[in-house]
Amino acid sequence: MSYIDTIKERARLDKKTIVLPESNDKRTLLAAAKIMEEGIADIIMIGNEEKIMDGAGWLEVDLTGVEVINPATTDKLDEYVNLLYETRKAKGMTEEMAREILVK
Repeated sequence: MSYIDTIKERARLDKKTIVLPESNDKRTLLAAAKIMEEGIADIIMIGNEEKIMDGAGWLEVDLTGVEVINPATTDKLDEYVNLLYETRKAKGMTEEMAREILVK
């Protein structure tokens, strides 16, 4: 068993969740599909579900089991804005900037 296979097996045994914010990027879609196929982790993608699934269809990859959160329509937007703001306020982040980043 190769070193990479050992790492993948350890990941399967202690499954974590990976959040992928760049969900319209081809590389992100391919990576998410590969991770789901191999059962390495659970995936949450941030963005518009229709666009994500269209991209997956265009690339002919299966994103079955991937959770999609659309920041523009989630009822947890204020919670996410506050979390981003609190994390980045020392670097000049304002609540308005955080909201703009999350819903763009």
